[in-house]
Amino acid sequence: MDKKWRNKTQVNAFLAFCFACISFVFLFVSCKKNELKNPYDEIVPVVNNDNPEIDDIPEGSFAWLHAKVFRPTCANSGCHDGTFEPEFRSIGSAYNSLVNHPTISNSLTGQFQYRVTPGNASASYLHHRMTVDDSFNSGMMPAAVDDGSDWDEKKDEYIAKIRAWINEGAKDMYGNAAPAATSNTPPMVLGMVVFPHNNTTNPYPREQNPTYGIGAIEVPAQLVDVWILPYDDTAYPDQFPGISLMASTSTLDFSTALQSSFSLNSPIFAMPFGSESPEQFYYKATIDLSSATSGDYYYLRNYINDGFQSGLTEIPNNDSQPFWYLIFSLKII
Repeated sequence: MDKKWRNKTQVNAFLAFCFACISFVFLFVSCKKNELKNPYDEIVPVVNNDNPEIDDIPEGSFAWLHAKVFRPTCANSGCHDGTFEPEFRSIGSAYNSLVNHPTISNSLTGQFQYRVTPGNASASYLHHRMTVDDSFNSGMMPAAVDDGSDWDEKKDEYIAKIRAWINEGAKDMYGNAAPAATSNTPPMVLGMVVFPHNNTTNPYPREQNPTYGIGAIEVPAQLVDVWILPYDDTAYPDQFPGISLMASTSTLDFSTALQSSFSLNSPIFAMPFGSESPEQFYYKATIDLSSATSGDYYYLRNYINDGFQSGLTEIPNNDSQPFWYLIFSLKII
């Protein structure tokens, strides 16, 4: 081999080595770019462990059914966890994707119009799927049961509770009547947490109630910040046109109540009612309780416009179960 060819070979080898080095650096940089830290990883959720637990919630209510059946049994991976409807991860999404919601699949005879028809379990596809083995349509629900669910032991009890809930009107989580089939589902409030004014570190705790096991949030007679998590099937959590708050010493009379407006803020992460995962709370209202007396109770009402209802939705309201009056209340300490 002559000298000229030997030099050319050496040059090619050198160029190949350089190219390999550049490729390695490029690959390393690319990998590092894909490993950018998620900014939410450093956000520590608010520890508001005084939310209602399953045993606090009125038995047979939709909130109870969600905590006992729909979330632990049906929202398992690959099923009703957002993979496809109905969607059972939260109380709001479960209710809105069931009640007066048109069926996508159906029985062999096509007899069902809605997944849940308020007042009529026999006309509700949800009840049919849990009691009839439609072998052509994935069989009887639930198709699979995860560890931690007591469905196999309490199946008959849970089906009876679901049937009773439907036949009694398929009321929402607050005990209010289901909306008409052709109307837009009103918004809900899925969580509330209260802090000292301009503080988002240490939320105020709840007292123990002899009837329900959980009661009002205990706060001092001063400015306090109320954060809520609104939910609607047609509005994102940070896109509600208007929300306000009233606080009254009466459970039913709000004619002389304290008033405030919720403002959109950078979110905090806190636990919704009956949830196992924190979510973003965007809306904060400040209430001045400096004139209150120790031992006083203030009952809160949220007024929400989702942009689709003809008026404001009041949560809770005079038709709500008394349990929710306590959950949305403050006690002056």
